Parts: sequence; C-alpha cells; structure tokens
Amino acid sequence: MKHFYKLLLLFAVITLTSCSTILHRKQQKINIFSNTENATVTVNDSIYQLPAKIKVLRDKTPIRISYQSANKQLDTIVYGKLSAVFKSVNLSTTYFFGVGYLVDLTNKKRFSYPGSIFFNDNIDAKIYENRAEEYIIRKNITNTEKIDEIHSVFKRNYFSDQRKLLKKQEKEFKLYNPAVGKFRIFITPPTLSLIGFSSKNPNVEQFNNFVGGIGFGFGADYFYKENKFVSFEISNRSNQFDSFYWSDHDILAHKLDLSVRKAHKVNRFEYSYGGSFTYTDYQYKLPRDKTLTKPFMTNDDDDREGFKKSYTTLGFSSLVNYQISSIMFIGLRYNPSIYRFRSNGSGFDYEHVISIDYRLKF
Repeated sequence: MKHFYKLLLLFAVITLTSCSTILHRKQQKINIFSNTENATVTVNDSIYQLPAKIKVLRDKTPIRISYQSANKQLDTIVYGKLSAVFKSVNLSTTYFFGVGYLVDLTNKKRFSYPGSIFFNDNIDAKIYENRAEEYIIRKNITNTEKIDEIHSVFKRNYFSDQRKLLKKQEKEFKLYNPAVGKFRIFITPPTLSLIGFSSKNPNVEQFNNFVGGIGFGFGADYFYKENKFVSFEISNRSNQFDSFYWSDHDILAHKLDLSVRKAHKVNRFEYSYGGSFTYTDYQYKLPRDKTLTKPFMTNDDDDREGFKKSYTTLGFSSLVNYQISSIMFIGLRYNPSIYRFRSNGSGFDYEHVISIDYRLKF
C-alpha cells in the first residue's frame, strides 16, 4: 500500500508540474548555419561565427537575428511558438481536466524557437536550390556526385509539388465558384432539430415543440446561372435522439421531406427559398383500457397502448448557410407546413421543422 501511495504521489507531481516543465529547459539551442565562409550573425548583441549553436531563453518574445557576409546582409525575426510537447504530450492530463495545460500557461518553457536556421548566401537562389543547399550543409555532404543528385531530386520534387498545388487550387476554386451547368451533390448528417406539432394531432393538447437529433438528408444543387442554382433535397427528421427499439416515447414522429428551392450565392453565403412536401409518420400512446385483457408476452411494460397515423403536408422551405471550407456548410433551415391532408379531413394547419443545417457538398 505504501508503494501505491508513492506512485500516486509521483503521478500527481508529474501531472501538476506539467510536461513542458519536466521535458523542457529554460534555455533552447538553435543551430544557425550558412553556405558560405566567414559569415556571422548577431543575436542579443552577441556576434557568432557560423556555423554556430546559440542558446536563448524560451519565450514568446521575437528574436532579431542579423546576418552578415561578404555578399549579403539582412535582418530577420524569429518568433517563439507553442511547442509540440505543450500541444500533444499534455493531452495525457485531459482526463484530469487538462491540469497540465493550465500549469504550463504560467511557464515560458511551453514556447520553442526553430531548432535550426539556414541562411543562403546566394542572392539569386531558387526555392528548391535554397532547400537543397540547406540539406547539404546540414548533413555535411561533400561528395560532388551526391550533391548534384540532391539538387536534381529537390528540383524535381519542387516542381512536382507545384503541379499538385496548382491542381488543388483549381479544384478548390471550382468548389468555391461552381460553373454554370454543373451539379453539386450533398449530404446532411444528423443535427439538432426543433419540431413543432399542431394541436390537431392526437395526444397534443396545444401546439408543442420537441427537440430531436436523428435525421439524414441528401440532394443536389444545379447551377443554371452564375451564383444562382436550384436545390433538390430529401431529408428525414425525428423528434428523438436514439433509435433503439426499447426507447419509450409518448409522441414519436418521423418527417420525410421533399424540398425544391431557388438559391443565391453571395461569396461564401447562400440563401434559398421554395416549397416542400412532407410525409409524417406519427406514433403516440394513450392509456390502455383497463377492462381489456393485456395480451400475453406483450412488449408494452406500462398501461399505455400505441397507435399510428400518417399524414402529408404542403408548405415552404428556406435555408441560409455559410461555406466554412470547400465542402462544408453550416447554417439554419426553416420548413413551415401550412396545409395538411388527412383521411378525416384536410385543411390549413401549421407545423414546422427548424434545424441547424450542416451539409457536405461534393
């Protein structure tokens, strides 16, 4: 038991002192090097002959480095950023309410500067030449054939990366600016919904709202003009959060909706409006008649009996959302229904589905 308490105390000390405090020292080494001789840097009023390993105090404060050689002279600023240790290793304290992060917030050891800095003395050097020179100097490679091979590889990889980047940028541009005549397919994962039921429904004494989290949808957008499109969507929403068969609900409804909307795109904002047709599968429970014999092996574990009804409605559909990435959109959807078709009589009747809208467009 004594060993257990010792281990517990050790774990508490490690947790409370945080990972940055343990794994980092107050000072950090920075390797600074160049591809020319007789180059120097000035850091904190101290002059160093390159290559050099200098020590600096960990901090968020920027460090000014002045580089000087026979061909080149420049000043640069290096910023202290949160270290990988602070960001990742402290995750182990998340179970203890992130105490490691909280302790580190008072400690400058959480910051780190770049571990190595390379100054290319060649003023006309291309980006890939600069990267190759940095690699050669860092690895202390002197073989001529090996150096030529490294330059060739870095050049080839650079242009390959540029081609990939260009294709990605073109694809991103098309996703942010769809062309006329193009379709965009989308899906809508489950989100929070507020479903309002009319008092004309059984077991609802007055208009009532229920919150649900189950639902899914899909559809497509067709751009018939620049920044104008038509949206076709099928979605299903329910006033529940779980779909298990043992769940108990006084009122349970699934609303299957077909919507057609005219939409406009303004930069990253989209807004649309149109009509909707909704099929509602409505289930409810009423007190069981005590005079009736309860069926043997019944699934009902209470004194209520389940009933089912269905009806359809016509109404409107509106949506406002914002494009947060090339494929992700978030916004608010409002679907009011105003006319209901029932077997026992049709007429005007208001219900609605108001939901947080999250969709992925491809």
